[in-house]
Amino acid sequence: MHRSRKTIQYLVLAFVVICYAIPFFVILTTSFKTSSQVITKVFQWIPKPITLDQYRYVLGNFPFDKWVVNSVVVTILSVLLILGVSLPAGYAFARLEFKGKNLLFSLVMLTIMIPFAAYMPQLYLEMSYLKLLNTYIGLAIPLATSAVSIFLFRQFIAQLPREMDEAALIDGCSYFQIFIKIILPLTKPAVISVIIFSAIKSWNSMMWPLIAATKETVKTLPAGLAINVFTATNVGANPTPYGAVMAATLLSIAIPILLFLFLQRYFVQGIATTGLK
Repeated sequence: MHRSRKTIQYLVLAFVVICYAIPFFVILTTSFKTSSQVITKVFQWIPKPITLDQYRYVLGNFPFDKWVVNSVVVTILSVLLILGVSLPAGYAFARLEFKGKNLLFSLVMLTIMIPFAAYMPQLYLEMSYLKLLNTYIGLAIPLATSAVSIFLFRQFIAQLPREMDEAALIDGCSYFQIFIKIILPLTKPAVISVIIFSAIKSWNSMMWPLIAATKETVKTLPAGLAINVFTATNVGANPTPYGAVMAATLLSIAIPILLFLFLQRYFVQGIATTGLK
């Protein structure tokens, strides 16, 4: 019985992997084909010959490097803002006692249910009033609110022994010193998990940069690809070659994949140790 259950689990896992792997491999192999090979009726899993023409087309015809730099800057700013807000908030909800704490935490969790499009017009008017449109900080601030990150930090910190706080208070430490010197070093796995979640969320964000970054100088990678490469907002424009679209897609996900591979050990540890209490 146990062996049959394991076999079924592996079969389901293999099916899920195949469902995700086949489209990715199609994108990968298409990006290395010539334009004539892309439109042939017979699909070639391994192109012959393999060419980098599609990558040269993308890098030569679009300001791809500028889009990447803008996305990196906005992602770093948004991650720093998320950590600066979520870490202290998670510590306060987990350790401090104050009036209305549970109600406030419930309200924070309810924000997860509000779609971004519901308050995007008001957010646009606010950023316009503050003259933050077409600026890095104006693109990063709306991405810096994360109830999920607050929840993760709260749950992680709540599992740490309270005896450490009590001993530090007896030694004369303030709550701020306890947070900086004791809690913060112990939350490294949770911090890494939040960094990965937040970085990928910011990197893939398209709706807000699409309306808040109209200048090429601050346009992020998803917005640049949507407008110039995928021509999503300009139906009448000449379409980009399909192979170049695949090449641009692969280039756009390279940095998030490298980030996850570099931090995956801490990410798994953070998810495994951040449970419900």
